[in-house]
Amino acid sequence: MTGHPLRVCIVRLTEDAIADLHRLGKKDPNIVRNVFKKMLLLERSPDAGEPLLGALVGFRKLVVGDRDWRIVWRVTEDADGTPVLDISEVWAVGARSDGEIYDELKDRVARIGDDPKLRPLKDVIAQMGRLYESVEATAEPDRETSLPDWLRTALRDQLNLAPDEVDKISEQQGQEMLMNYWSSRR
Repeated sequence: MTGHPLRVCIVRLTEDAIADLHRLGKKDPNIVRNVFKKMLLLERSPDAGEPLLGALVGFRKLVVGDRDWRIVWRVTEDADGTPVLDISEVWAVGARSDGEIYDELKDRVARIGDDPKLRPLKDVIAQMGRLYESVEATAEPDRETSLPDWLRTALRDQLNLAPDEVDKISEQQGQEMLMNYWSSRR
């Protein structure tokens, strides 16, 4: 990762936010370039911007441009035990006028619930085309398990854990589970 500050979190976009970017791109491609640059800030600072209140507690907003545009997201935790702990989900991008963006966000949250379909920022930038190729996002880390084979086998064979359960366990958690199991057998 040459020339890039250390990433703290992964930025992913919902399909609705991607559609917003396409609409903005038709209006003015420079707006989208500025939005992408702000999203790159979220890779390093998931707590950037300001918290939202009322029905949108738990979400944050980041201003883009001359206070005309907003990026709205929430921070969640990554459950697979990788060093990337926070995921910034970019929920909406749009004009500020009359709080429309916040009304739309409330509708989106109600419609998609807590498990939206998300796409990595790097993929979205590539999909948007050559116009944005100078905006360089960091690729997401591989989602391969960090558990050594011996630990995976022991958790499966001795503790009778299913493969999907093993995938959710960090190496430290797995070792502690095995030590507790072995200690209780004495």
